[in-house]
Amino acid sequence: PRMKETSGWQQVFSSPRLDWVIERVALNAKVLGGALGDHDKMVAAASCSEIILWALQADGNGSEIGVFHLGVLVEALFFVGNQLIATSHTGKIGVWNAVTKHWQIQDVVPINSYDAAGTFLLLGCNNGSIYYVDVQKFPLRMKDNDLLVTELYRDPTEDAVTALSVYLT
Repeated sequence: PRMKETSGWQQVFSSPRLDWVIERVALNAKVLGGALGDHDKMVAAASCSEIILWALQADGNGSEIGVFHLGVLVEALFFVGNQLIATSHTGKIGVWNAVTKHWQIQDVVPINSYDAAGTFLLLGCNNGSIYYVDVQKFPLRMKDNDLLVTELYRDPTEDAVTALSVYLT
C-alpha cells in the first residue's frame, strides 16, 4: 500500500495467488537513476528456500522478474540499493543483481548478524569475523566467478559477532 494525503491508503500491487505461505517480504520503493528504468520499484517474497521477485509498474501491475532458490531456509530478505539479498544463518547469501539480472549464491561462514550501509552488506559471523560485500559493484573473483567477500575484522578470541549496527555519514 501507499499513503496519499488526500485519499488515505491505496493498494498498489497484489501478487498472483501463491501456493505457499509467505515468510519474508522485502520492498524496494525507489532507486533514483536505477538501471531498471521504469522497474525501479520491486517487491520480493520468500518461503522456505524460494524467492519470487516482481517489478512494479505505476499502474499497479507487476511483472515477475524471476524465481530464485537459496538452497536453504531464507532467514532474511532485504534490498541494498536495487540488489536483492537473501541470507541464512547456515552461511549462505544470495544476491540478485539488478544490472546484470544475475542471481549469485555464495557460501560463507555461518552468519549470526548483518547490516547494510550504503552499498555495503556486512555479515557478522560465528567465527568472530565481520565480512563485507560491495553489492553495487557486485565483484566476482576471476578464478572461480565467486562473489568477492572480504574480511573486514576478525576477533582474536573468535567470539561470534551476534549483532551489527553500521552508520555511515
